[in-house]
Amino acid sequence: MTTITAQLAGMRKPQKFVVYPHQDGASTVTVQSDRAIGQFDPKTGAGVLNWRGSASKYFPHLNAFLGAEPYQFPDAFVYQCCVEQPKSGDLIGSSPITGPVYVA
Repeated sequence: MTTITAQLAGMRKPQKFVVYPHQDGASTVTVQSDRAIGQFDPKTGAGVLNWRGSASKYFPHLNAFLGAEPYQFPDAFVYQCCVEQPKSGDLIGSSPITGPVYVA
């Protein structure tokens, strides 16, 4: 599983982010760690980030109402996410319920 380690926004220490595959037709990239979730435009790096703790790591938390804030992702992070994006068949995580999670 490929992860990208970064310290973004007000994070006290670096976190390992999983990059979700870019969906056909979607104009954003989604990244998720154990304590944060973010989404950004790969062309500009502009997006939203919710980094305020373990309750902020799920897809609904990309909504401003649930704590997501506008954020300009660093160019190096955006580039690394675009280069490391998983492809079909790549392992992106595991679940105690389902076991390994692969990209379809």
